[in-house]
Amino acid sequence: MKVSLEVEDALWRAAGRRLPASVLRPGRLAEAVLERTRRYTSERARLAEPLAGEAAAADLAARALFFAATDSAKIALPLAELAARDLVPASAPLRVLDLGAGAGAMTLGLAAYLARSGRPRDLAVVAADRDAAALGLLVDAAGELAGALGSRIAVEARPVDVLGLSPPPAAFDLVLAGGLMNELAEPARAPLLDRGLAALASGGALIAIEPALRETSRALHRLRDQVVARGAAHVFAPCTRAGLPCPALADERDWCHEDRPLALAPRTSSIAAATGLRDTGIKFSYLVLRRDPAPIAAPPAGRVALRVVSEPRKAKGRRELTACGDAGWVALRLLKRHRSDANRPFERARRGDLLLVGEPAADRDLSEADAVDRIAAAREGDGRS
Repeated sequence: MKVSLEVEDALWRAAGRRLPASVLRPGRLAEAVLERTRRYTSERARLAEPLAGEAAAADLAARALFFAATDSAKIALPLAELAARDLVPASAPLRVLDLGAGAGAMTLGLAAYLARSGRPRDLAVVAADRDAAALGLLVDAAGELAGALGSRIAVEARPVDVLGLSPPPAAFDLVLAGGLMNELAEPARAPLLDRGLAALASGGALIAIEPALRETSRALHRLRDQVVARGAAHVFAPCTRAGLPCPALADERDWCHEDRPLALAPRTSSIAAATGLRDTGIKFSYLVLRRDPAPIAAPPAGRVALRVVSEPRKAKGRRELTACGDAGWVALRLLKRHRSDANRPFERARRGDLLLVGEPAADRDLSEADAVDRIAAAREGDGRS
């Protein structure tokens, strides 16, 4: 996965017009990034703490120039999985509702992904957030990015509390919620999700992306279960398991998340070096919901699709990983003496990949005769490798 240079440039140009030069200096910006990081992690009770004056400007600079820039890469993964099944809506312009849009990570990342994957598309975006200053920066950045990509990104900024938003039914091809759900009280999340789903046109998708913390990821798993239990939508990704409950909720120590290498653009890389953040990769949890039941993979009869939810573990004479599917979490092992051409793809499997295998009802060793197909997860955000 990678941070688009065009997105980085667009955000910096917009920030240069809207924010004082003092908060864009490297030392001050790094300080603001670390302060915002504490709010996101160890001091989450301070997330809603109001800021004013120079402190507010510095915080917006941190959110836009580091967090929005890096977070913009995250949306490439669910988009690539939809594209692999030809399920990115073909509307022109693509109609997008960006809930909790902030400085535009999801909208800008969407535009960059479409351009990079050879599918540039004009966007008509309704961006809702109670932070009017962040939305103003998004509008400017979208204009800059559209010029760089040779497309049109029309952003209608709605400075409102998303909980009071009532989007029209079937009006959008994509509904995006990046880093939003964890900032809402838990009882408010499912109703907002329902309104987002109702706003989807036929063939559309809702993409929710959350931090990879155990608390925030498990909250997203619970939200997934609520959607499935109500029959409100079908889970397209990351799950290949259609039923209930999410296996990651069985043990409070578990959670399901992505951990991907990340290539940073130059100025984002400088901030990462100064703060020690995101210099080796990016972690997040995500959920893609659709009203249509098309699965992320359609294995042939007698086989199932499993999502790899752990990094491979190597021990003397064997390779093991944890995968998730209709049977829940299962440990699959390949002993060195059982290696064969049929199961060789298992040796290349990594977290996030899909494996097509004979149905495992429980943990088991693969035999020489077990055929394994691997659908590699998108690594750079522009397709499957």
